[in-house]
Amino acid sequence: DARQESWGRLERLSSGGARLSTISELRAGQRLRLSFEVNGERFEAAGARVDHAEQDMDGFFCADLDFEDALDRRRLAKTLADLLSR
Repeated sequence: DARQESWGRLERLSSGGARLSTISELRAGQRLRLSFEVNGERFEAAGARVDHAEQDMDGFFCADLDFEDALDRRRLAKTLADLLSR
């Protein structure tokens, strides 16, 4: 595994996946480890696979991601449901 740390912005987030915008080059099929926080709940090294990626006119890579780990998906679903129920 190659390791490159980078930053990005989650434009869309669901229990099954996300839309990520980043300056780092991304390709379909690539596997990522994401760390992020939702409503005070930390997700460390959540595994995701790039389903589709494209470079926008500003040079950023936008990618649709699928979360791979069932436990992470369930935990994220609960966290998002708790957040939306407020």
